[in-house]
Amino acid sequence: MPVTKIKQTWISVNLIMIIMMIIIGGITRLTDSGLSMTEWNLIGGIIPPLNQGDWLELFSKYKDTPEFIQKNFDISLSEFKKIFFWEYFHRIWGRLIGITYTLPFLFFFIKGMFDSNEKKIYTILLFLGSFQAFMGWFMVQSGLSEKPDVSHFRLSAHLIIAFIIYSILLDRFCKNTSYITEKPNYFTTKYNRQINNIKISIFLVLLTVGSGAFVSGTNAGWAYNNFPYMGDNLLPPILLNENLYTISKLFNDIGFIQFFHRLLATLTLIYILITFFHLFKSKLKAIYFLASLVAIIAISQYILGIIMLKLFVPIHLGLSHQLGSLILLSFLIITKCEVIKKRAINRPSFS
Repeated sequence: MPVTKIKQTWISVNLIMIIMMIIIGGITRLTDSGLSMTEWNLIGGIIPPLNQGDWLELFSKYKDTPEFIQKNFDISLSEFKKIFFWEYFHRIWGRLIGITYTLPFLFFFIKGMFDSNEKKIYTILLFLGSFQAFMGWFMVQSGLSEKPDVSHFRLSAHLIIAFIIYSILLDRFCKNTSYITEKPNYFTTKYNRQINNIKISIFLVLLTVGSGAFVSGTNAGWAYNNFPYMGDNLLPPILLNENLYTISKLFNDIGFIQFFHRLLATLTLIYILITFFHLFKSKLKAIYFLASLVAIIAISQYILGIIMLKLFVPIHLGLSHQLGSLILLSFLIITKCEVIKKRAINRPSFS
């Protein structure tokens, strides 16, 4: 098998595993399972509870946490086992990703199968993955001391890093696929505007995802469940009733956090639709379908957010909304790669 195809298979496996990780992480967050494991051990944490004594010991440790004392004081052992499962599964899957990425990476690196650019990119991804593991521990620690919830700032950072890692891997996969089929032998700036618009759209999606983690981490989705109003006004109370407020105070206020997410989501949707318009105007027929799909997904994602809000954030819709953002991000990256590829921009009949 050619070296490029071997690396593509490696990237594909890691992309699938990251998608699964985001799903598992979303379930873990939405079921409030993240604080059920009170310790972090790289090796010892792999071994699950094997008998009733192990379960009772873990449950006893959980009873000393703020989450149990303040929120889940009436939880039973069987209920504890359910939330423990999702956090345990989340951590084990993270270790598996570490193995499926790091071992092939070291093999490819030692065998000289990376070019100089790939060495930089995949080494950066290795450090990002390591930092992501640290952020997971750092996030959980914030909910085990005083407050029975993890810091929404750390939760947001944890989620965004996962999306960034996924984005870089998908971008590499698309570029490698392009190089397998046809080697670019041209240089043109004709479609720079469209490419830059897509890049800005990707950036806005990542910002919106980060603000969504703020909403999830503070349960701000339950604060105001009408749209476009927030209660009787378009603005949250903190912007109407207080003359003095700091950035810190704003981003700890659930009304403002929900408003901020609404605002970013609206700006992102508008910009993606503008990007869609310019892609069609450029007459890039090769990506008409992709551009239309991106617009449809963006609109659907926005509508799903409103429906989810009005229904007080059911778990299945919350998870679908998070996956929707990943799907939207994926198609934006694929569209960007298609615009750059020779078959999209170097045929006179398309322009």
